[in-house]
Amino acid sequence: MLLLNFSMPRKFNLFFCFALLVAGNVLGQEVSIRSKEGRPILDKKAFILNCLLSFHKDRSDKTALSICECQASKMDGHFTNKAFRDFTASRVIDLSGLIKKDSLFQKQIQECYTGSGKTILLQAEGFESEFIIDCKESIQKSTEKKLDASKLTDFCNCQLEMVKNKKLTDAQIGTLSNPNSLLFYEIMANCGSPYLEKENTGENWSGKMEQDVNGPVSDTLRVLALNGMTYVKIRTGSLTQIWLLDTGASDLLINEEMETILRGENIISTSNYLGIGQYEMANGMIDTCRKYIVNDVKVGKYSLNNIVIAITTKGKRIIAGKALLNKFGSWILDNKNNSLILNK
Repeated sequence: MLLLNFSMPRKFNLFFCFALLVAGNVLGQEVSIRSKEGRPILDKKAFILNCLLSFHKDRSDKTALSICECQASKMDGHFTNKAFRDFTASRVIDLSGLIKKDSLFQKQIQECYTGSGKTILLQAEGFESEFIIDCKESIQKSTEKKLDASKLTDFCNCQLEMVKNKKLTDAQIGTLSNPNSLLFYEIMANCGSPYLEKENTGENWSGKMEQDVNGPVSDTLRVLALNGMTYVKIRTGSLTQIWLLDTGASDLLINEEMETILRGENIISTSNYLGIGQYEMANGMIDTCRKYIVNDVKVGKYSLNNIVIAITTKGKRIIAGKALLNKFGSWILDNKNNSLILNK
């Protein structure tokens, strides 16, 4: 089965929500961040405000506020007076440097952020340019397929808007790793493809396809049901063969032996060569195939034109993808009677 592959960006920035703050002289215990010895060091409200500003948020955003309050709570009573002094110059404390010095505490601070479950949403809402950069880099690193720079930008912008508009959580975005998830297909349907060429060359039905179908209004074909799979008889050139009918695939897929015969009959040649296409197989492997567009492919009483055939080097099986069925206005696979009903 050939599948169109989309990759969602899985990389995102961890925001360390600490600016340089001036230590207060005398702060109340309830409004201060204290040292381990109990000395008031930082104004807690100022700390939280600076944290919110780093997210480009205010106190009305409950997620960002919760993260900042969590970080303030963890800061309170953690560092010693000496640790604060070591990272203080001209009454300004380098909190970022102080925290990075303590790797275990740095991890705890990060957990305030990652534990919110909305890290990607926060990035999308407050750091759009970084979100787009991460999206592009993630796709570029996760695919061998050629990308269209303009389409890639449009794809990531579309994804950005979906994350913001639907307020997607990290758990929801995580379902994109499952190519069968609802969100995966919603992204595909709304955002299109970032690739240089169509990965699925088979198009959905449109009225213009009627011109590619020559034959009666309707025809019923006998099909073979074997081991849970369906096979149909198709003729290309002089070859009448049994093809695996795979509605999860796109184009017609043939092997190199069949290519040699069809080339000898001039069914495929340099004149109808479409170039190279990359297909993702059911096992996740990428197969690079030569593609041709051919006419007079015979199915039942029909002769079909403008059918894309791809040649694989990775197997013997010949597969009829859904692009063939998409030429028809409707089709019905009758399991009870082992028949395929085609209608123009």
